Amino acid sequence: MIDLKAAERLLDLGARIGQGARAREQLEGAVALHNILERHKVAYLADEVGMGKTYVALGTLALFRHFAPGFRVLVIAPQENLQSKWMKELSNFIAHNVRFPDLRVRSIDGQPVRPVAACRNLIEFAHEVVRDPNRDFFLRLTSFSLPLGKDAEGWRRLRDELRRALPWLPGEAFDLRDKAAFKANFARALCCAMPDFDLVIFDEGHNIKHGHTAGASARNQVLALAFGHPSDKDGRRIFGGYGQRASRVLFLSATPVEESYRHIWNQLDVFGLGEPFRDLCRDDLPEVDKKEIAGRFLIRRVTTLHAGSREMTKNQYRREWRAGGVHVHDEPIRVQDDRQRLVVALVQKKVAELLGSERFNRSFQIGMLASFESFLETTRLKRADEDESVSNFFDPEKEQAADMDEREGIDVRDVNRLAASYLRTFKHAMPHPKMDAVVDSLADAWVRGEKALILP
Repeated sequence: MIDLKAAERLLDLGARIGQGARAREQLEGAVALHNILERHKVAYLADEVGMGKTYVALGTLALFRHFAPGFRVLVIAPQENLQSKWMKELSNFIAHNVRFPDLRVRSIDGQPVRPVAACRNLIEFAHEVVRDPNRDFFLRLTSFSLPLGKDAEGWRRLRDELRRALPWLPGEAFDLRDKAAFKANFARALCCAMPDFDLVIFDEGHNIKHGHTAGASARNQVLALAFGHPSDKDGRRIFGGYGQRASRVLFLSATPVEESYRHIWNQLDVFGLGEPFRDLCRDDLPEVDKKEIAGRFLIRRVTTLHAGSREMTKNQYRREWRAGGVHVHDEPIRVQDDRQRLVVALVQKKVAELLGSERFNRSFQIGMLASFESFLETTRLKRADEDESVSNFFDPEKEQAADMDEREGIDVRDVNRLAASYLRTFKHAMPHPKMDAVVDSLADAWVRGEKALILP
């Protein structure tokens, strides 16, 4: 355990953002996370967006490494652009926020003492950890999806690449007739190649909120097996040296809980660290008790600002339009146009039919109704984190269907079809009560001398 006074001697969190409350909060967060990780082996930083979670996590890393120079770290970012951002921020943090060259975190020239290794996919990661495990590794969560396609030749190439990195692998472990077993054993083999990581930093932890149980994405299953989940008896039977690879895990997310505390427990359990907090899954336990349990390993602070002599959170310093309205505060929009009323009714009918289908069994999904914000047709953007790999089977465009539905909302496709049909027939976009009211409100704002900020 360390205290703030010791941390202040090594770290200056105000070097770039200025001295003040925010820098103090970041330093306090780094110390608190260090001590929680020492106590519980898992910690969760859930600060609001904009509070510098990345720098707090890097401060935690620096504190550990200063006292243990051999400290091994792996960062798992959601995708390529964030993987690159983490590497850039690590370099900036060490150059500006580590006070002196301790030759453990910061070198004489202000650079990181530990070399870094950015891996585009799991094959590359296997090669790199075998070549030199004493580096800071940066991975992408998308790499764990392992989409294999239907071409057995592609499976074979993937297996052969892994065996070139790990020539001791038993040949019988990779049965090309069973995709699920192939992925599982690929992950287990990767586990055997990995060193024990003293700290895994997992950015955007909510991405694995469904855990690794039956029905969860194959990506989560591969991730759990790659880190040697303690429940996996087959791994220990088939592969010598299989076992847990993450001594500590630090999760980051501004939205750790969406529907239930079970989701946060699922994230911990992917790395085999959920058992001490299993009560988070109990349906009979009051929410207040679950909040207390989560509070043992989770830190959440909210953004504040000073107005005169008062310190206020965002709910205090802004006026929210909770009852709706566009022209007048909290005065709901009145749908008076018959076309708007008919179109909204039609969209509601189509979404109700979708919810009632056998596939979804009247289950409402977070992410649905996002298309109600605008009836303009939405498109699925091409992903920016295309993995270049040794085969065609690391293509992140081929994400798990369940994950795509979760990000997009299961109603989007049907609303898109309605919007496209309306546009073809009437040559203009579908009427929308909210969007039409916004346009009316903004039409003469410049005449009235009012400012408006539109966030698409």
